[in-house]
Amino acid sequence: MKEMRPASPVRTPADARPRSGSTHDHPVSHEEAHGVAPPPSVDPVTLEELVRIERDLVGLPVHAGAVVTEDAELGVLRVRMPGGGAIMEYAAMPRWQATTWRESLDRVAQRMREEGSWPSLVLADRLDRPPGMDRVLTTLGWRRISTEAVLWVGHASVVPHLDPALRFEAVQPRRVADHEELERRVFGADPARAEARRAELSAALATGRLRAWVLRLHGEPIAVARLSQGEGVAGIHGLGVAREWRGKGYGTLLATVATRAGMATGSRVVWLSVDETNEPALHVYRKLGFQDAFGWSRWLAPAD
Repeated sequence: MKEMRPASPVRTPADARPRSGSTHDHPVSHEEAHGVAPPPSVDPVTLEELVRIERDLVGLPVHAGAVVTEDAELGVLRVRMPGGGAIMEYAAMPRWQATTWRESLDRVAQRMREEGSWPSLVLADRLDRPPGMDRVLTTLGWRRISTEAVLWVGHASVVPHLDPALRFEAVQPRRVADHEELERRVFGADPARAEARRAELSAALATGRLRAWVLRLHGEPIAVARLSQGEGVAGIHGLGVAREWRGKGYGTLLATVATRAGMATGSRVVWLSVDETNEPALHVYRKLGFQDAFGWSRWLAPAD
């Protein structure tokens, strides 16, 4: 499957869904932005960069040991991790013909069932083809289990004055325990997989395609984040703050540091994905200059 890569830049599509909390509707002052200077004017994100973001997004399981391949016969990107369930095994980035896409969908579902996994499909609106598949999947018995919004930024915000008691720690492959423990506590990961998660994180960090941080206050881990290095784009994910320290600006601070790190490694665009109903997080990211890219959803097939 070949990616579409036009040379001319495009602005956020006209059919983009409006989202509340936009900085265009509610200007944010310098003080309200925690010392972050107003974002400079940047070139709009290109279609090529949006496709690269989608590729980085759907390929995130590679950092946990999944294998990502392009299946030209089926016209999709396949993500495989035996035993990983629908979160780690799915098809994505379909580029199908408008007249035959249902047959293509059936072939993907049949192949996944033959391989012993429940058919799962990740769709990105305004990017995957043909458009409007999500409106038909429900009528075919497919069930949408999650929806998120992808945002992008093309500039690095200024890190505000730091409390001397704060320390950013870049996680090294041999020192992943604190990061894994806090990440597991923040996101509710299975404690039984703690050792496996530490091994996966160590291996991913060693490749150089993933970076991770622990934010410490007086030596105590209070926040974590990861940064995936894609092709000309970088994705912030796994950003979380310990419950007792939320609402104090530490998530904003860590997002700023991760964005600057992505830019420093040569990425023009940094992206992240957030639940569309998470208004506090959306507010924070928009203050940092993040703009709408596209929405994505995960679907499960009906029983055969």
